[in-house]
Amino acid sequence: MDGITEPVVLVLGHPIAGNPAQFALERAFASMDLGWRVFSCDVPAQRIDEAIAGAEVLGFRGLLLDQNLVTRLDEGAERSDLYWRGNASESRWHTENVLSTWLEREIRKHFETLDSENSEIGPLLWIGTPDPSFPSQIASEQAHSPIAWASTEAIEHARLIAIAETVDVAQWPRCQDATLVVDFANPENDLDQIRSLGYNVLGREEVRIGILLESIQRWTGKQPVVDVLTEAIEEYLAV
Repeated sequence: MDGITEPVVLVLGHPIAGNPAQFALERAFASMDLGWRVFSCDVPAQRIDEAIAGAEVLGFRGLLLDQNLVTRLDEGAERSDLYWRGNASESRWHTENVLSTWLEREIRKHFETLDSENSEIGPLLWIGTPDPSFPSQIASEQAHSPIAWASTEAIEHARLIAIAETVDVAQWPRCQDATLVVDFANPENDLDQIRSLGYNVLGREEVRIGILLESIQRWTGKQPVVDVLTEAIEEYLAV
């Protein structure tokens, strides 16, 4: 197709400053000996559809939206966070809510590792406003606390907990089984304290790396070593 002749992907955010995606992606492409390039741009939410359409027309091989730009559209559907072409000659992008895809796989993987008596997914407890990227239908049973609090009984009953607010972890009971916690809060909760109580946790760092791995897989058909992304993100955030 006409347009960009070398593989280039675009990362959009608002704000984009402080986002480690470009740095991590460049490290990953270099580790795989792929001559792909990465651009980052700051785009306000009200102009995101224009930016996506323009990047598609200009021939970018892929596009990744920061989660702060993944919002619900007027018709109620959720905007995709990942865009890619199956090959350079395709004029249109494929799209996917890749965070939802990654979360569902990680949740299923967690429960599949447990013994048969505990392998059923859920019950699910949401604390705060549910995030549309969470694969909520995955759970056998659901409960919702709209505020940043849940009773000891509700936490003990749940085996999958999703948090969208800052919670007082000091009030949580110790985990008696392999309960999985997914933290959507911004800023994130004290994940080390949650882990010290015996819970398994997926936090922002795991989510960020998961999204990048999935994105690279869609764009190139390959995945880098996870440590390459982890070390790049840690280096970037330490500066």
